[in-house]
Amino acid sequence: MNYLVTNFIKAVYIPVILIFALFFVIQNGMLDLRPWQALLKQAPMFLFIGAIVVALKFKQSRVVYILLFLLLSWALFVEIEHFKYLKFSPSLWFLSQLLILVCFSFDQNKTIFGRHGFFRAVIILAIIMANYRFNHSITLHELLNTELVTGLKLGGMTQIELILSVLALLMLAVKYISSPSKSILSIWIITFFLVYFRLIDAAVLTHLVAFSVFGLLLIQGVLTDSYQMAFSDELTGLSARRALLQSSLSLGKKYTVAMLDIDHFKKFNDTYGHDVGDQVLRLVASKIDDVKGGGKAYRYGGEEFTIVFPNKSVHYAIPYLEQVREAIASYAMTIRDNNDRPDNRKTGKAQRSKAQSRSKTVHVSVSIGVAEREGELKEFDEVMKQADEALYRAKKSGRNCLAE
Repeated sequence: MNYLVTNFIKAVYIPVILIFALFFVIQNGMLDLRPWQALLKQAPMFLFIGAIVVALKFKQSRVVYILLFLLLSWALFVEIEHFKYLKFSPSLWFLSQLLILVCFSFDQNKTIFGRHGFFRAVIILAIIMANYRFNHSITLHELLNTELVTGLKLGGMTQIELILSVLALLMLAVKYISSPSKSILSIWIITFFLVYFRLIDAAVLTHLVAFSVFGLLLIQGVLTDSYQMAFSDELTGLSARRALLQSSLSLGKKYTVAMLDIDHFKKFNDTYGHDVGDQVLRLVASKIDDVKGGGKAYRYGGEEFTIVFPNKSVHYAIPYLEQVREAIASYAMTIRDNNDRPDNRKTGKAQRSKAQSRSKTVHVSVSIGVAEREGELKEFDEVMKQADEALYRAKKSGRNCLAE
């Protein structure tokens, strides 16, 4: 869990610091954007519309509805014609933004239109109507301004808003940790800065630039997620075959390619089932991904993997490949029945030593074929074919070994 939290912090802190620095410079007049104010006032609309088009193209339906709501927030802020009469309570609208960002982030990317899309539209419409209905509600105003801690000053934010803001940020962080996605990360950053702007008295120009940044963040998030889906292997997390072929175009005149294959994987799969087979693939992938010496790991397909060493000779790569082979062969994998795997993680940890006494421990191994771009081997396909032939020789030599 600490590892996942650390990854989240690493993913967040650089963009947050850069965006915060931009807003700080604009807020304090260090960068004069007044000549560009008219352009900045309209830029968010084009960016949001562009982001919606991109999200529609890549079927990121939850992002589409978040963008529509942010587009409405922009229209309310700049007082677009026909929106002027919607003088919503800033506090209630802020909480509405948090609600939309969290709810739709936990939503699935189902169809834009149809029944699911209709319910999303109803949710947005209900929130707008609630804001309009309770805009001048004295009871609601008193509730939002209730002091839970006497004397605590929070700038422009009430204590109720602070609690709900922290809760929203924590929920989005948990969502990102459980299923990492650049779109969710972008939504977390947007939520963070909405909270930040609620705390401070931000200048108009800062708000306008913020809306533009939000649009860019979501465009980047959707494109990155789509790239990951196309170029990453979902099961193992390694780069996929398409990424291998793409990266091969940028390799220089010297490189080494290794083909790795799990020994007797079909027999293992037939004996223990596909669920255990998937566990083996993930285990082997994690060991291959730890390769040293500048190697880059890919899942080629099925039980086959590829490691590429750019600008390295075959003699340089072999010791690092042997380290990978030995790490896989020496790892003892415990296989338990599904009934031995409790749903509760703490219970599973407490029962692990007891379960191991009635579980089976197995070892898996890989065979490796390696080839270098040299002599007549000029094209990447030719080097791959040579490495595949070397892999076949390793299989014939008894498996769990390396051949050139």
